[in-house]
Amino acid sequence: MKRMNKKLLALLSLTAALSIGSAGAASLVVDGAAVPSDVAPVVVDGRTLVPVRALFESLGATVDWDETTQTVTATKEDTVISMRIGSTAASVNGAAQVLDVPAQTIEGRTMVPARFAAESLDARVLWDNNTQSAYIITPEHKSLVVEYLDVGQADSMLLSSNGEYMLIDAGSNEDGDDVVEYLKNAGVSTLKYVVGTHPHEDHIGGMDDVINAFDVQNVLLADATSNTQTYSAVLTALENKSLTATVPEVGTTFQLGDANVTVLAAQPADDLNNASIVLRATYQNASFLFMGDAEAEVEAAILQSGTDIQSNVLKVGHHGSDTSTTSSFLSAVSPDAAVICCGAGNSYGHPSQATLNKLAGIPTWRTDLNGTIYAMTDGETCRITANKSASTTSTKQPSSSQAAPSTPSVSTPSQPETVPSNPAVTEAHANVYVTKTGKRYHYDNNCNGGTYYLSTLSDALARGLTPCNKCVK
Repeated sequence: MKRMNKKLLALLSLTAALSIGSAGAASLVVDGAAVPSDVAPVVVDGRTLVPVRALFESLGATVDWDETTQTVTATKEDTVISMRIGSTAASVNGAAQVLDVPAQTIEGRTMVPARFAAESLDARVLWDNNTQSAYIITPEHKSLVVEYLDVGQADSMLLSSNGEYMLIDAGSNEDGDDVVEYLKNAGVSTLKYVVGTHPHEDHIGGMDDVINAFDVQNVLLADATSNTQTYSAVLTALENKSLTATVPEVGTTFQLGDANVTVLAAQPADDLNNASIVLRATYQNASFLFMGDAEAEVEAAILQSGTDIQSNVLKVGHHGSDTSTTSSFLSAVSPDAAVICCGAGNSYGHPSQATLNKLAGIPTWRTDLNGTIYAMTDGETCRITANKSASTTSTKQPSSSQAAPSTPSVSTPSQPETVPSNPAVTEAHANVYVTKTGKRYHYDNNCNGGTYYLSTLSDALARGLTPCNKCVK
């Protein structure tokens, strides 16, 4: 695969090497491609306004303008959207809608609220406050979009292209409901592929919930088994849906919309981490590498195979542990950016400083700092953004002396939960049950079949854990 010859355009404030002109200019980006416009998006009263014709035509809609009534009408298939300049009244298929900010004329161009317009056509809007740019993902995008879900000390990635979806891992047991909700809010109804990289709870814990909730067409599991309740729950879900899991062979390529996903590793191993299914997704000249929890042993085998592993974005193996991401492997991948999936304050010390040192100079995103991370490509350029502010996006552990770059505030399909104020609960349950990897606390030490240890409610709250929506009522 030809190496992508353009620099990755980072949507966060990063190193000077990535702060190139097009990355710093306000723009409208649809499905990873910049939309030409002579007027940049603007923010009015906290709402993003974009040029009406550039927006709607990029979404496949036709635009009509009525000079007499000062009304713009956009039509796409059976959806008709109307907005009048200076009015907060709008309509979608005749149904009245109220806008927070009206459509208006700015620099001689008609500007409309991006979120209302895009969501009326079932698209999602991500706003980058750094670059004052709007990023829109349409349901029918032919490009490749990768979403690295914030599921704490666990993994879950959603890949989509041309209306088809692949889920790589599904978080831990307690993340199942959140992953299902995220996918539904992202417009997923059918998953062409569900991949369990290996049978550890922090990768397949929520997979039974996903299988039960969606139309799943293919399930790929590692050549490894486990006697845990978590693994049994996945097998039961497969049986209930009359599905048979497949162990993929190295070298097999699966088509996902207009993208391809190739298996680089899927061998049995004594250590379950090294049984991880390793995948490389490509779309035209762009590529993404997903390492699961594969460690140095697997990396060496992949290097020895001579397979092309150069990738623009690397999902770092094993949550950034020092057992993965050898210097030789990292050099061969030569990523433009890296993503680490890990939980805030996790007991494993992930990511290790040794790994972060190796990543020095490579823009690195972390779910513990940045929340859910979005990567999108038009086949030539990759753009990355995240859903919450972070203390740092550098490859050093956060410290009070570091200058913190501003991370864009963007919308996400499911908003993070907040810990409710409930004195009665606090008094009745001084002790709770938690896991080493999860984001929730429990009253029932058998909830979801997880492995829990006793903690105090005050400690759980101090760690930022939220109540389980099953056993904490």
